[in-house]
Amino acid sequence: MLEVAPAYLSDTDAADVLALLCEEIGEELDHGLAARRYAITSDRRALHGTVL
Repeated sequence: MLEVAPAYLSDTDAADVLALLCEEIGEELDHGLAARRYAITSDRRALHGTVL
């Protein structure tokens, strides 16, 4: 997710970019954003409620 939406992008800008990727791979946008937040912070709480 960070390759497509680097950490310097805001969540709003990242959502715009990740929407296309998530649609292509059949993943929900919320899950893609959660995976990105986890990759940035390494905090497992970012994945709460998400099944990847």
